[in-house]
Parts: sequence; C-alpha cells; structure tokens
Amino acid sequence: MKKFLFSLLFFSSAFCADPIYDYINEIPVDLHGWFGINNQNHLSSFFRRKDIKSVIELGSWTGLSTVFFARKVGPDGVVFAVDTWLGSEAEEVHQRDPRLNHLYQLFLSNVKQKSLQDVIVPIRMRTSEAAKALSITADLIYVDADHRTEGVRNDIIDWYPHLNEGGIMCGDDWDWPSVRKGVIQAAHELGKQVKGSIAFWWFEEDSR
Repeated sequence: MKKFLFSLLFFSSAFCADPIYDYINEIPVDLHGWFGINNQNHLSSFFRRKDIKSVIELGSWTGLSTVFFARKVGPDGVVFAVDTWLGSEAEEVHQRDPRLNHLYQLFLSNVKQKSLQDVIVPIRMRTSEAAKALSITADLIYVDADHRTEGVRNDIIDWYPHLNEGGIMCGDDWDWPSVRKGVIQAAHELGKQVKGSIAFWWFEEDSR
C-alpha cells in the first residue's frame, strides 16, 4: 500500500509554512489562468465523493487552480504546486505574457494574500526532476504542465507512482490533440481506462 508521509499527513500545517512566504514582497492579486468552470465542476464532484486531503499539481502558473485545490482540501490538507514558473517553452502565449518576468513572485504573493500559505507548498522544479527527487504522494494528481504529447505522457508515467491507493489522476486540455494523444499513450501503458469530457480527462487508481 502506498503510504502518505506521516509528517505531511498529520503535521501538514507545520510543514507547509514555507518561510519564503514571510519574505515575499506582496503585489496586487492577479489570479490569471485557464482554469475553467468545466474543470472546477469535475474536480468538485471528486471532492464530494472522495476524502481528498492531498493534491499534487503539475503546472500552477499564477495559482488560480492551486487556490481552488487548497480551499477544497481545507486547513488540514496539503497542495504541492510543482512548476518552474518560467512558462512553457512550447507555448507562445506563455512566453509573451507580461507576468512572466515576475511569475513566481506573483504566485507566492497570491497565495499569501489568500491566506493559504499553510496549505500550499511551492516546489520550483521541472516536473520530471521533482518526480524523481521527492518522496511525496497524493490523493489527487492534476496534470497541466507540458502540453506536448511526450511531455504529457512522461508526466503521467513519472507521477503515477506518487498516486495514493484509490486516488485520481486527472488533467486539463483533453480537447488538445497533443494532450489527448499523450494521455491515451500513458493510460495504455498503465492499463488504465481513461475518461474524457470536453477539456478534462481522468482515471482512478484501483483500491488494493
């Protein structure tokens, strides 16, 4: 059985109080992003039928979806936000965004001003690096980082071992051909039945 780290599960507030939040210069809240109502509705249904207290989010941008997850898991939960905060190299809209030169500061500032710094743990690493370096697991893993087929496939394969028993792996942009292809490839390798709806996809880990 995959086990959540004892210290994170029972003492998440102490762990999550990352000192970086104490020193960040706050700037006006700007929760810009592409986290739509379809995604929120699907995710809310998961939280209604499962006891989800831990989330790993791959790709956080300004923290719009991260804040959503933090409010869902509550003060005793934990959200690991994994991102470089450098934008995706393959997405021109990221590279042209005026927020990019202060994106990490904006993310931290947003989290602090929403009073969620005891729930959200920022991990500034590439997803592939973090998957190998960190011994964290979660009840839900949300994949919204690299949107290229190989990147999507790799993120799912790399992070699947971090999914808790009975957990859900899901993600955004099912309507992107590159994302859909990567998800289907990874699900086939893992022997999972993937479900897709508009711009959202998911599969569930079997209870053992």
